[in-house]
Order: sequence, then C-alpha cells, then structure tokens
Amino acid sequence: MRSKSTKGSPASLDSSDSRSLKIMSFAKTAPSPEKQNARVSDVQQQLSKLREELNKEKEEKSRAIEELTDMKRSVASQRNGGENKLKMEALEKEVQKAKESERKLLESLVYQTKLLEQTKISLEEAKLENRSLRETNRSLEGSVNLGSRSSRKSEKHLLGNDPLPMVHAEEELRVLKNELQLATEAEEKSKIAMDGLAIALKEVTTENNHLKRTLSIAQSELEKARAEAEQLKSLLRSMEEKFQAASAESERLQFELEESVAAWNEKESSFIKCVKMSEEEITNAKAENDNLVQSQRVVREENANLRDILKHAVNEASIVKESLEIARNENSELKDLLAEKESNLQSLKQEYECLKVSEAAATDSVQGLKSLFAATSTMDSSQLVSSLETGSIMVSDSKASKFSSERWRNGNPRIQKGRRHSIGEPGKFNGSLYGGGGSPEQNGVLCASLSNVSDLRDASSIVAYDEETLISDGFDHTDAKLKKKKTILRRFADMLRLKHSYKQNSSYL
Repeated sequence: MRSKSTKGSPASLDSSDSRSLKIMSFAKTAPSPEKQNARVSDVQQQLSKLREELNKEKEEKSRAIEELTDMKRSVASQRNGGENKLKMEALEKEVQKAKESERKLLESLVYQTKLLEQTKISLEEAKLENRSLRETNRSLEGSVNLGSRSSRKSEKHLLGNDPLPMVHAEEELRVLKNELQLATEAEEKSKIAMDGLAIALKEVTTENNHLKRTLSIAQSELEKARAEAEQLKSLLRSMEEKFQAASAESERLQFELEESVAAWNEKESSFIKCVKMSEEEITNAKAENDNLVQSQRVVREENANLRDILKHAVNEASIVKESLEIARNENSELKDLLAEKESNLQSLKQEYECLKVSEAAATDSVQGLKSLFAATSTMDSSQLVSSLETGSIMVSDSKASKFSSERWRNGNPRIQKGRRHSIGEPGKFNGSLYGGGGSPEQNGVLCASLSNVSDLRDASSIVAYDEETLISDGFDHTDAKLKKKKTILRRFADMLRLKHSYKQNSSYL
C-alpha cells in the first residue's frame, strides 16, 4: 500500500504543474485590463476633442450668419456702391471659409467613423476574450476542485511518509488560488471596460448623427446665403440707379436748404429768446423746489417727533393699564378683607348681644349676692376663727392648691372643644372640689373661703388669658369700646362664678 501511494503522488504533482503552466500562459496571452482602460481613455479624449471642434465650428457659423444679416441691413441703409462691393467680397470670403470648415468637418467625420470601426472591432475582440476567460475560469475551477480532491487523497497517503511533497502541494494550491483570484479580477475589469466601451460607442453614434444633421443644416444655410448674395447684387444695381437719381435730387435740395437756412436763422433767434425765458422760469422753479424740500424736511422731523411722542404715550398707556390691573387685584383683595371683617363684626355683634343677656342675668345675681353676703358675713367670721385655731387651714390650702392646679391644667375652662362657654352654664365650672378625704361638714367653711380666693386668682388669670387671645386672634381693627365692654362682662362672669361657689358652700353649711 505504501508503494502505491508513493507512485501515485508524483503523477498528481505533474498534473498540477501542467495546470499551473497553462494558467500562467493564459494570463500572459490574455489582454490586460490596463490596456483596455487606456484604449477607452484614448477614445474618450478623441471624442472630447471632436466635441470642442464642433462647438467652435457652430460658433463660427453663427458669427457668419450674424455678419450676413448685418450686411443686409447696411446694404439697405447705405447708398454708396463701392462699399457694397467690398462687403460682398467679404461675404464671399466668409462663404469660402465656411466651405473650408465644412471640409474639415467631413474629414473629422471620416476619422470618427474609422475610430468607431476600430472600437467596434476592439469590442468584439474583448467579447471573445471575455468568453475565453469565462471558459478557462470554469475549467480552472473544475481542475482546482479535482486537484484539491487529489491533494486530500495524497495527504492521506503521505501522512506517514516525507512532509516535503505535502508542502509543495500546498504551495501549488496557494498559487492556483491566487491565479484564480487574479483571473476573476481581470474578468470583472474587462466587464467594466466593455460597459465603458459600449457607452462610448453609443455616445459616438449619437454625436455622428448629430454632426450629420448639423452638416445638412449648414449646407442648406450656405445655399440660402448664396441666393441672398445674388439678391444683394441685384439690389446693388438698383441702388446705383437710385443713387444717380438721388444726386440730381440732392442738387435741387441744396437750393432748398439755403432758403430753409435763412428761415431757420430767424426762427433760431426767436427760439433763443424763448430758451432764455424758460431758463429764468426753471431757476424760479428750482428755488421753489428747494423751499418745498426744506419744508418737507421740517415736516418729516415733526412727524418723527410726533411718532416718538405717540410711542411714549403708548408706553405710558401700557404702564397705566398694568397699574389698573394691579389696582383691580388690590381692590379685589381689599374687598375680600372687608368681607372677612364684616363677618368678624357680625360674630362680635352676636357675642355682644349674648353678653348683654348675660349682663342682665349678672345684675340680678349680684343683687341676690348682696343680700346673701350681708346675712352670711357674721357666720363666716366665727367659723374662720375656729378653723385657724385648730390648724385645719393647712390641709384646706393643700386641697385648694390641688383643686386650682387640676382645674386650670388643661387651659381656660371657658374655651373647651373649640367654643366659648356663656355665663348661663354654671355646670361647666363645678370642678372636683371635694375630691380629697374628709367630710364636707367639717371642711366646708375653709373650702368656701379658700375657693373664693382661688376663684379670684383664676378670674384674674382668665382676664389676662382672654386679653392675650384677643391680641393673638388679630382683632386690632375693632374699636376700643368693645374691648372695654368685653373686659367688664368677663368680670361680671367672674362675680357670678364666685356667687355660684358661695351658694355651694352655704348649702354644705
């Protein structure tokens, strides 16, 4: 098996060498894309030159036509025959120049047709070369595939043998792949060159057709120019005859001119006088115009000042509008404040009416207190002396202090749960007077006396607290008379409290 593999490997190498030699020879014989691009660029340059020549010839023809029209006009206007002859000679020279330019155009067309034939031949050759390149590429691809298969087989056989033929085979495969890439690139470049040549052929054919049309138009224009030249010759003859007649008429007109000159001199003197008068009028008009211009300037300045004044007035009006809006907003705020104050006044009036009612009740209670106070004054004095001797007053003082602290710990008893208690609610001020130990009969007198003292203290504290609440509530805008009345009514309420406590003490006694 090893001998067979060694014998088969050189045959595969010889086949790959022969294929590589074929590819190299084909690459040498095949036309390079650079040469094709150079041919295309040469053809394009020649086409651009031909276009420039055609444009120049068109410009020359247009100039010749314009000169012919100018000559026609000049022949119609002029009367001298010699000048017309010179112009005719110039026209004939221009016609000869046009003929020469036509000949040059024909020669250039012949040259272009030859170039077109050459380009067509080169296109056909390029097509054949492309076909041959495609066929060779296909054959090369097949041979490469076969070579790759054979190389794989040879690799399998030569795994245990020398590595040198494997290296040679790999190098040949790389060379073949590179040559394939070069061939494909050459095909693509040849395709691009073929497309460019086809486009150039189309452009050349279109330009040739256009040139043929322009040549036919130029020939027709030359024939028209020749016909017009013959007409101009006939016109020259007629003009010479007219010139002779005109010379006779000119002599007659000279006599008429002398007569008209004399008449014209007389008219000229009168015209000069009129011109002087008109110049004086013009100077006066200029002076008036200057005055009007100055008045216009003054008016413009006044208008500018008025515009500035109007702008200032508009700005002031805008400022006034803004101030009015601010004043309106302030008025609305003041109205809201007035409404709040009116609501506060109404609440104060209601309180004042309640206080009047409580004041009437207080006067009645004060009168009753006076009568009771006169009756019980003797009883109180004797009981106080006995209580001071026994020393029970210390206990009552401690109880009274406890009662006052518990009574005023949570704030003013007149304001509970967000509302003010009126004087006619005595149950709110009863408090836990007898919370401590002991019988009410023993400590009744002492509690009554001490409760009177504590109530007086509490009344003073209530008045101070109410004054603070009045200040904190923000009723500074109310009248001083209402404040005084409120303080008086609060004092009456304190007196009623004292009366109520005194009644309780008397009931215990």
